[in-house]
Amino acid sequence: MSMADEIDRPAGGIGSQAEKSGTVRPKKRAGRAKAEGSSDKKQRPKGLKVLLWIMRKSIVPLIMLIMLIAGLYIGYVVVGNGPESDVFSWSTWKHLYDLVFAES
Repeated sequence: MSMADEIDRPAGGIGSQAEKSGTVRPKKRAGRAKAEGSSDKKQRPKGLKVLLWIMRKSIVPLIMLIMLIAGLYIGYVVVGNGPESDVFSWSTWKHLYDLVFAES
């Protein structure tokens, strides 16, 4: 065993004197035992739990939908200099789709 191995080894590691003599004490879990034993936590109604779960699961798709609408608006009105009234018209986007994917 080299000198570097002896320096890097922790004092209470595997094969230490405390372990050999049988005087190793188990670690205490005060934080967990206290949290598990306490029943003072306020319980939410089941309907509120379901609503919060749905909101957590739908926040990312909702943000993506809002960004899609904002991107369409910015792309059509600001970049494309189109009229604001035509942004949310279905015929506008159908016509754009036909232009892009038309057979030449």
